[in-house]
Amino acid sequence: MKTLDLLRHGQPEGGNVLRGRTDHALTDEGWQQMQAACEGKEWDLIVTSPLVRCQRYAESLADKLQIDCAVANDLREFDFGIWENQPMDKIFKDDFDRFKGMWDDPFNFVAPEGEALAHFEARVLKAWFGCLARQEKRLLLVCHGGVIRILLKEVLGIPFQNINRLDVPYGSISRVSVTPKEPYHYQLVSHGS
Repeated sequence: MKTLDLLRHGQPEGGNVLRGRTDHALTDEGWQQMQAACEGKEWDLIVTSPLVRCQRYAESLADKLQIDCAVANDLREFDFGIWENQPMDKIFKDDFDRFKGMWDDPFNFVAPEGEALAHFEARVLKAWFGCLARQEKRLLLVCHGGVIRILLKEVLGIPFQNINRLDVPYGSISRVSVTPKEPYHYQLVSHGS
């Protein structure tokens, strides 16, 4: 079996905003959340989103563990377009009818001047299957809440419109075991620990 741990970045700077491509650094608390989640664990390889809230910690941890760290551009978060870096309460108040399309009709949802959810899923799964094809047995993927929800959708086979029901706290790890050859069979070992 291959084990993939999905680590969500810790609390970032910038407050409660829609933060997709917006490249905020971690707060001190966010850094500590990630350290606590990874304490005493070992991996053969770290694969990280290129956004600073993931990559800086991933590279630091790789140095500490003396393992490689690979950057996967396809693990970056969803691009919210014109809603990027905007307070969530403002978007919910001013533009909720468009925003709720993410849940009402995810297959056809496109963030204004941003990304289509179908494209987001395709690129995240491209990175996922790339990780599964690697020879390393224990991988840590350092990424984002939306990315982890897409990956758990794949693992659990849940409907697209239900992925936002999954709570993915800052600095949490979800562990997935996978058979090493296609067709892949998944087991969600733990979530949010």
